[in-house]
Amino acid sequence: MTILLLTTANTAASAAAPTIPLYHATYSVGRNDLRIGNAQFSLTKSKNGIYTYESVTQAAGLAALFFSDVITEISHFTVTDGQLQPLLYSYTHTGNDHDRSQSIRFDWNRDIAYIADGNNHHTVPIEKGIYDRALAQLALSVDMKAGHLRETYHVLDHGKLHSYPMKHAGKAQLKTPAGTYETVIIARDDAKKGRVTTFWLAPKLDFLPVQMRQTEPGKATISLVLTDIKFDAAN
Repeated sequence: MTILLLTTANTAASAAAPTIPLYHATYSVGRNDLRIGNAQFSLTKSKNGIYTYESVTQAAGLAALFFSDVITEISHFTVTDGQLQPLLYSYTHTGNDHDRSQSIRFDWNRDIAYIADGNNHHTVPIEKGIYDRALAQLALSVDMKAGHLRETYHVLDHGKLHSYPMKHAGKAQLKTPAGTYETVIIARDDAKKGRVTTFWLAPKLDFLPVQMRQTEPGKATISLVLTDIKFDAAN
């Protein structure tokens, strides 16, 4: 089914040039003040015009002695009318006692998303402008490069639709292992959980994040800091 969907997608619409270049980036993952892992992010494009946005996060350093968790998120999408449109999303968390997987298939002919979360299967109605949770992050960079931050991003996550307000939170010069960058700060506030996710986006890097941080009352602060980035020479 996956292969069939990817080969029969609307390749004419997919042929539109992406507004963000293909790349591969590495981030250091921290929990409070302790480095616990690495995250690899990449954006690639197949010959049939389908884009793949992938992240792989795993333990590193001392944390790797105690944890073998690997979290992988993959979003296949097209660029239709200048907008990122998800096709397939998958999430896997392995290496612990409670391995988990989830997949979402977006059927834009019927405006329905088919969700498989473990042994649970159900559908959710969708409309244009909805992202999976991985693609929403990339859409933020694309929108910032185009000069129009949306007030709200609609995300299909854990089988439910969520609306996340976004706002400008200033500018800052940020020093990272990958270099020093001028950044625009964008904050996403999940009022129900009190969770705040902050992105430091670098215009020099097509508004890709050089740092991401998530805070939530009573929980550890999780951060990702850019350590290396390479752009596809074919861009």
